[in-house]
Amino acid sequence: MAEIITPYEKFACAYDQMMANVDYVRWANYIESLLRNYKCYPRKILDVACGTAALTVLLAERGYEMWGLDRAEGMLAIARQKATTRDLDVQFVQGEMQSFDLNQRFDAVICTYDSINYALSEEDLASVFQTVSTHLEPSGLFIFDVTTEKNIAQHFHAQTFAENRENYSYIWKNVYSYHNKICHTDLTFFIREDELFRRFEEVHVQKIFEVRTIKKLLNQTGYKMLGAHDMYTFNRSNRHSDRINFTAQKEA
Repeated sequence: MAEIITPYEKFACAYDQMMANVDYVRWANYIESLLRNYKCYPRKILDVACGTAALTVLLAERGYEMWGLDRAEGMLAIARQKATTRDLDVQFVQGEMQSFDLNQRFDAVICTYDSINYALSEEDLASVFQTVSTHLEPSGLFIFDVTTEKNIAQHFHAQTFAENRENYSYIWKNVYSYHNKICHTDLTFFIREDELFRRFEEVHVQKIFEVRTIKKLLNQTGYKMLGAHDMYTFNRSNRHSDRINFTAQKEA
């Protein structure tokens, strides 16, 4: 019988291999270009939902004082190992993005790779924005992205992905509901433990939010939305966008 576990706990052992195609250098360059464009020159940055810290450590290597927060201790264990291997002083903390409390202020906060879509209601999303705001310095920037309905419908809905590796295998099934704009993902892992493989299951649920909804909630929680761009560009997002990057500024 499979063990049902918290999302990203067992996913952590395979995450970096499964995401090997992601160009994190390009992502880091884009974040820095956004910071420059909006005249923000941060010293201290928080990476919310940092995962295994691929982006966090890249930015730390570029001289920023980085903190990383994630709900999954499995991901954070790998993140800490990466930072130690690179001799980087990065602070990693376990916490929920809707309610974390670090007793710290940051010049900028980032939240990447559609982590925002794990907020499943407007109330949840407003809580994320409010929690981030309490950790931002006045006029600090919040940079985050969301996946779009077009991306989910075209590339994930009713799709099954599977792969065999030496130490693990996985089956990844996706179903999207147009009615409530929820994507439901079932991940089944078979992870090698000595000579046997143990089965684990994770359930991931994400919600699609419209740009106008995000702008409304940002305004309600004390931000000015500076931009909603087609990913990796400064072009305005549109119906063809697979991912939209938002930049918001906390009101002074």
